[in-house]
Amino acid sequence: MRKAFLNLHVAVFLAGFTGVLGKLITLNESLLVWYRLLITVISMALLFILQGKFPRVSFRTLSRLSGIGLIIALHWIAFYGSIKYANVSVALVCFSLVGFFSALLEPLLSRSRFCIPEVLVGLLAVAGVYFFLRFL
Repeated sequence: MRKAFLNLHVAVFLAGFTGVLGKLITLNESLLVWYRLLITVISMALLFILQGKFPRVSFRTLSRLSGIGLIIALHWIAFYGSIKYANVSVALVCFSLVGFFSALLEPLLSRSRFCIPEVLVGLLAVAGVYFFLRFL
């Protein structure tokens, strides 16, 4: 439990720090995401080399992973774009809507039922963002 709590705090700190760095870095959002991706690929390749394991992946799995990577890249481009055009606090407040969109999209993609409590909590987050942005 303690380790999970520490991981949660580290994740929240990194998410906030990512926003601040995104504002301070003068590259446009597309180049910023491209360099971030390049650093990740190099780091993972070094990790696999040091461990001596390169996972074998089928073409179908590789195409699925590429599609997920494209969606995540578009997400980061939109995130850094919102920081560049608005500010860090607005971008991070809107980042809190991830749970709401997950509650809506996951049942559609997995063809399962909507979880009403998750959607309701997501709607509360939408209301909170609305009130926050209204006073800016």
